[in-house]
Amino acid sequence: MAKGQGQAPHEPTDKIRSEINALRTYGVPIKEVAKYIGIDDKTMYKYYREELDNSALKANARVGKFLYEAASGAALDKGASHSDCLRSAMFWAKTRMGWRESGELEQVNKSDIDRVIEVVRATRTN
Repeated sequence: MAKGQGQAPHEPTDKIRSEINALRTYGVPIKEVAKYIGIDDKTMYKYYREELDNSALKANARVGKFLYEAASGAALDKGASHSDCLRSAMFWAKTRMGWRESGELEQVNKSDIDRVIEVVRATRTN
């Protein structure tokens, strides 16, 4: 019997879609998800393209929201400590704003510092 003969065509279900979303959200590689589901990766792309394309994006958005709330100080109202928020703000500044730590002293423009303080104050009052 040739490969594929006698096999029923794949039928997508809500349960499988949920499993794919969860596994991809947690970072499981596509080939491993396909193996877990019991289909090849071509079949998975055919039937589950939306889940594959959007699951990682949604996970990154949730983590980004969490990080933003901590870095901006908004998480203080939800019980986060200043230390938690400070660590998040430092991570954000390094990864999103290009800030870095160095052993060298750098010349800082006072108007840049004043502008950052203004933005922080405005954000805290909104």
